Amino acid sequence: MDGKPGIFSLLASRMDWLGQRQKVLAQNIANADTPDFVPRDLKPQQFRRMVERSAMPLATPEATQAGHIQTSSLRVDNRSVEQKERYETAPSGNAVVVEEQLIKVAQTQNDYNAITNLYRKQVAMMKMALTGRQ
Repeated sequence: MDGKPGIFSLLASRMDWLGQRQKVLAQNIANADTPDFVPRDLKPQQFRRMVERSAMPLATPEATQAGHIQTSSLRVDNRSVEQKERYETAPSGNAVVVEEQLIKVAQTQNDYNAITNLYRKQVAMMKMALTGRQ
C-alpha cells in the first residue's frame, strides 16, 4: 500500500495504466510506416475487479413487498469483447491502422479525463468533510 486511502490508490493506478497505454499507442502511430511493425497494446486493466476487491461488502437489496424491484433485474452483464489483433496488414507487413490507433487514443484520453474528474471530486469531498466548507 502506498499510504493513500483506497479510492485514491485505485484512481492513481488507473491513471498510471492509462498513461502507459497512451505511450504505447503513440509508439504505434509513430511506427505507422515501419515495415513489418505489429501494433501493440496493453493488456486491459480490470478496473471493475480492482474496485470490487477493494470495496467493503455492500448490503444486497431485498424485496420485502410485492411492489419492490426484484434483485435479479439489477444484474450487470460482464461479458468481455475480444478484438482482432490485426485489422489489416499493408503489403510491407505493417499492421498499424492509424484510424484505429487514433480511436484508441481518444478513448484513453476520455477515460483519463473521467478519472481525473473523479479524483478531483474525491479531493473536494475530503476537503468538505475536513473543513465543513466547499
